Amino acid sequence: MFTKQELSAELESMDRWYSVHFAELVNQYGGKAIAVVQGNVVAVAETEKEADEVARQLYPKSFPLVVTVPQPEELVCLI
Repeated sequence: MFTKQELSAELESMDRWYSVHFAELVNQYGGKAIAVVQGNVVAVAETEKEADEVARQLYPKSFPLVVTVPQPEELVCLI
């Protein structure tokens, strides 16, 4: 299990990774739920629950980042 400090550091690392790879993820996985372990997309599914389950089966000791990636058209701003 993670200590509070380890968890905080892991969450910050995941946030940085997601920010850096956001455009790539939107283009490749827009509209899908993904699970990321150690900087690698390890599951792609229709729901976050499904992606999380796959990631935890493949990497049972990990703490996966699980998000639904927006579709490109969801990011268009109307002015």
